[in-house]
Parts: sequence; structure tokens; C-alpha cells
Amino acid sequence: MIPIIGQKDQGSALQDMVIRLLVCNTCKTIEELPDFEGSPANDTLLNVSVQRHRFPGGEEHLGDLMKVPLKFWANDKVKAEILRQIQHGAGGLDDLQKGFYETKSTFQEDALTCYSQHLRPKGRCTDYKSEKKRLKPEISRSERDEAGLPSESHGPKVYLCDFCPVKSFMMQKSRQTRGMYL
Repeated sequence: MIPIIGQKDQGSALQDMVIRLLVCNTCKTIEELPDFEGSPANDTLLNVSVQRHRFPGGEEHLGDLMKVPLKFWANDKVKAEILRQIQHGAGGLDDLQKGFYETKSTFQEDALTCYSQHLRPKGRCTDYKSEKKRLKPEISRSERDEAGLPSESHGPKVYLCDFCPVKSFMMQKSRQTRGMYL
């Protein structure tokens, strides 16, 4: 592909992509999250993920959030080394028990479960971007006011459907209606 003068080379844009890793030192899990630039208060995926890592009393687990270039994370050998460094940096517990950290793409796994429950639709899904599929942190209005947050997040609305195979069909259909295909 030949880059257009004055525009960033698309190949280098792919080289610059990153993935975030949410490391929970309590659960010993690592969750993959897409990159997000902006206020953490508006980072819906991070807030929903963090909510899953709480003790019964509501106290949050201890953990870290780190960014890793996607080109490294996609390389199995480099990924294994990254995981080894995370594990040893957290106390080297993997030396005592192999596989101590479990890496998962929680939102993709949840979306595929939903996709299977809907009998793997080939076209439109009846729940596609319905309000019950919207991902939002479970924080009450009083807790938001107390924390100085707006009553509704100003970030983009994020749905479980954004991680589902049905989204590619919906995007193709949307582009087709706008005349983007020949």
C-alpha cells in the first residue's frame, strides 16, 4: 500500500496499536482490554472489568493496568515472555504453581456465550445493542454524586455486542446501505 502524502502510513498505525492488560493480583488473572485514551471515569470497559474484581464486602482487589504493543502480544513467544515477567514481578508465584495466572478476553468470551445462546445467528440478532446488552459500571447515582462524577458517563456507549461476531454482519449491512460497497 502506498501512503498518501500528509497522511500517516496505515502500516505504522497498525504497528502503534496497543492492548491493555488488567492484572488482578488477587484472582491471579490477566484480562485483555482494548486501548482507551481519555478519563478513567469514561472508560466503560475498564470500570466493568474492575467491578468483577471485588471482595464480598465490596473492597476492590489489588492489581495493575498496563499497555503492551499489540504486535508483541500477538507473537506467542513474546507474549509468553511478557506473562513470565508479569508473574515474576508479582512475586514469582508461578514458579510454585504453573499456570498461576490465567489470561482471558472476558468480553469476547461473554459475547461468544451470548452468541451461542442466540443459536449463532447469521444475520441480525434480536438483542443487538439492546439496553440489556449495554456494558455500564454498577454504580448508583448517589455514589456517582459522592465521587463527583456526572450522573451518566460521557464516554461512548459500549455494548457486549461490540465483541460479538454479529457486529461484523451489522457493520457490513450498515456500510452497504450507505453505498460503500460496489
